[in-house]
Amino acid sequence: MRLRSAKAKGKLLEKWVAERLRNTGIDPQARPEVGSGSGMLKGDIVTELPITIECKNSKNFSIRKAVKQAQEASMGYQEHCVIWHPNYVAMENSLVVMPWSLFEKLIKYLAIYMIYAKKFIQRPGPPNPY
Repeated sequence: MRLRSAKAKGKLLEKWVAERLRNTGIDPQARPEVGSGSGMLKGDIVTELPITIECKNSKNFSIRKAVKQAQEASMGYQEHCVIWHPNYVAMENSLVVMPWSLFEKLIKYLAIYMIYAKKFIQRPGPPNPY
């Protein structure tokens, strides 16, 4: 694969991730980072979230190198993750690699939300006869 088409392939995933973050309301300001992949220490997605996101759109990649790259880009101030899109797979089936500590935080927040939802959001039921 030529360098130009490899870069274009990487940009495709970056655009898709930023679009998903915007369209789902997670971060309405998310956008691909200008100059990502240029060797400078920064993630591939500009976001208000406290996380550095590194995108990899390739058949084969070194998970250790990708995680190290994301970790270095976060400079120890943010959480970090790698989004990997393997060839011949729908973008929606991309995989996310993250440290256990971040996974644990996300599950904890989800559990808190579910408890909140059960307490304060009532499901529609039969009308009250009184």
